[in-house]
Amino acid sequence: MRGLRFTLLCAALGLVAGCEDMRRSGGGPSPSAPPAAAPAPRPTPEAVAEAFAQLNSAFEKEYERILAERGTRSFRVRPAVAYDALLGALTRLRMIIESRDALTGTLTVAAPAPRPLSAQEWRQVVQTDGPMMLSILCPRLGPYCKTLSFEPEDYVIVINATVLPTRNGGSEVSLTTRMREVVPRPSVPRRDYPPPTGVRMALDKIWAGFERELATGRPPAGRR
Repeated sequence: MRGLRFTLLCAALGLVAGCEDMRRSGGGPSPSAPPAAAPAPRPTPEAVAEAFAQLNSAFEKEYERILAERGTRSFRVRPAVAYDALLGALTRLRMIIESRDALTGTLTVAAPAPRPLSAQEWRQVVQTDGPMMLSILCPRLGPYCKTLSFEPEDYVIVINATVLPTRNGGSEVSLTTRMREVVPRPSVPRRDYPPPTGVRMALDKIWAGFERELATGRPPAGRR
């Protein structure tokens, strides 16, 4: 669910003034352009830390709710089959294996954000979650919040998965996701949770890939 900087893409609009043709008869000097607006005052480090702590808290609450709804599923296949299908799905989403243990059913993969989402899917996340992020940051940071930009390449998305046997001989598959900062930023709280829309889209994409692997019965990438 994307490493993965998570994003407020708010840009200031420029004003373009047209120039009057001075060669026209009776033409006077063109009106002067309005003075450029003063840059937004930078808030104190304490205000920045407080604002991002509030954003992290909001993301965490949404993350826990989404995970309860979409993070775990049961399947009527043996754990070994489910594990191979999950490994194949994550590998084909270009996630990189960090650790794996088929005996315990644990698997950790990671990749630069926004994977497992595409660039187009990431833009959809920004469009959907941007207003919510602004509503949290701007009351504390003022106009300065609109100058912030968190590009996805500042983060790595980490996905942890477990495959456990069920009593009926099937499997229970669970997924969690976190963000890992590539370069920690002083005075800014660490951001662990991706935007809510990104979490939902990533989980749905992984489950869809997992079910395709089960349907085709093909071995995981790299195990052929």
